[in-house]
Amino acid sequence: MVLHTKIKHFVAAFAVALLALTNVPVARADDLPEYRLAITPTVQDLEELQPGETRTGTFSIKNTGKQDFNFTVGFAPYSVEGENYDPNYTKTTQYTEISEWISVDQPKGFLASGSETMLNYTVKVPADAHGGAQSAIITVTMDNKKSGDSTAVETVRQLGYLIFGNVDGEITKNGKILSNNVPGFVSSAPLTVSSIVENTGNVYTRAQYSVQVFPLFGDEELFTNEEDPEKSLIFPETKKYNAIAWEDCPSLGIFRVKQTITIFDQTDTVEKLVIVCPFWLLFVLILLVLLIIFWIISRIRSHKK
Repeated sequence: MVLHTKIKHFVAAFAVALLALTNVPVARADDLPEYRLAITPTVQDLEELQPGETRTGTFSIKNTGKQDFNFTVGFAPYSVEGENYDPNYTKTTQYTEISEWISVDQPKGFLASGSETMLNYTVKVPADAHGGAQSAIITVTMDNKKSGDSTAVETVRQLGYLIFGNVDGEITKNGKILSNNVPGFVSSAPLTVSSIVENTGNVYTRAQYSVQVFPLFGDEELFTNEEDPEKSLIFPETKKYNAIAWEDCPSLGIFRVKQTITIFDQTDTVEKLVIVCPFWLLFVLILLVLLIIFWIISRIRSHKK
């Protein structure tokens, strides 16, 4: 009887496991794109570099498409433009000289479908390198054109591996908080706070953003990232816009919202009462107030008569 019960339990467990396996989505070959390239990781912070130092590292490239392809590796300067940090891969400045210091062990190669290879890079910092930030992109370009095939249609894809660091030397660390915006009125979720910071030094840094939301009365936090503040990379001589949203904000309420921003040794805190109210409800309330005022004035005039 006990053996029979154990067999029943085993069969039931096996059926459940089989059902679970049949419900797992399986990537079919037909679902894969013809050509796809992946890079892991995509960013490397070298932190502090010394003049005359040689630094090495690795990253992987993988063919996740159905077709084989060739690849070539190149190097380009990396900088940003505007407060939204639009990337620029052609502009050269004193902060992009590292693109001339990088080499890889495999500048060209071939990747079969589903295969992966590791690329080793070397950064040789010149002995006379000036202090300050440096940033560049290691580009990996794929194409499907076979050698000697003049009739093939070339398919080109390109991805980049961002690499940056601060070179030790004569450096300046200065920043400004240009705006710390907590809105006074929001018509619908999310409730978003924003800011603009400026890095006026010559090294990159990370600005820190902390947000707290409290009810009108009470100190219980409804939303906060205080224990894990958002940090954003800020390159030298740039201004950057940042926004943090409270996605689960109710559609109606009054809240106390505080945002604290830090860049280098500069800190700024703004705290405001924020009214969250749909425009239609605001219109109804204003109309109601106007009607009450009109009624009061009418009553006063009627009383005087």
